[in-house]
Amino acid sequence: MLPFNTYSEARDYFGIDMPRQFIDQLFVIDNYCRANNLDTLSCLFDVFGILRLEGNSARYQQTPVEFFPIGSTGSDGEHYGYIMHTDGEPDYPSAELCPMDSDGAVVIGHDTQSLLQNLLCDESAIDSYKLLIEKLGLRPVTIHRKRYDGENKTLRIAVEPKQGWRFVQTADGAGVFAEEKYFNEYHEEYDTLKRMSGIEPYEYLAAEMKEFGYYGSQLYYLKQLYWFEWTNYTLAVKCLTEMQDAYQHLSRPHLVATTKWLIDTFSSRYGV
Repeated sequence: MLPFNTYSEARDYFGIDMPRQFIDQLFVIDNYCRANNLDTLSCLFDVFGILRLEGNSARYQQTPVEFFPIGSTGSDGEHYGYIMHTDGEPDYPSAELCPMDSDGAVVIGHDTQSLLQNLLCDESAIDSYKLLIEKLGLRPVTIHRKRYDGENKTLRIAVEPKQGWRFVQTADGAGVFAEEKYFNEYHEEYDTLKRMSGIEPYEYLAAEMKEFGYYGSQLYYLKQLYWFEWTNYTLAVKCLTEMQDAYQHLSRPHLVATTKWLIDTFSSRYGV
């Protein structure tokens, strides 16, 4: 059975309101398993490769603040989740992250249904759970999910556009999404920035953007710095603290709260 029975309990479990359709589909799976005397979590693993349903406990130090985990595979720390720049949306793009790789968040799907469809990758599961797959509204087919495009670049999530807003991709795969007024007109591309030597250029640019109220650009440089220097624990906490301030200025309470949790639990999670 699931570790929660209501939407409210699911929010407490994951630490945020997940898309209603995702929770509804979990309830469909749970009801199917109950009716057929099956273990729900075993079914999730058989059909979707999700060994554990997890929220913040699935996070690694590399997991972007905007990446809200839903579960892990039990292999190499790989975990799945939704990327939520803003909260209260009906659905979100989803991604996977393997802390053993340097790719960052790699796209799975652009909504809940495509997330589940793309996680369906075991032919034997289709044969064994054909009725459940039908109940979930999924096609009884498996596809090979790609991690890279034709130019060998990591596949990234796409954010639903909003008028007057801008999305800037970052090396962690989550990007920055904010109103245009919070970005400086000129932006270094991260492919160029990551070749810059040392920490100071990132810190200088982030401080400069903050001074002029370009909090989206400030966050961009902080996220770049964090991704390339996350093994420096002292710097990582400093970055998170400044990122929390940027999220506050961008009016993202769910990201402020998540960053605060990351800072407050940093020592206990990483033994520093």
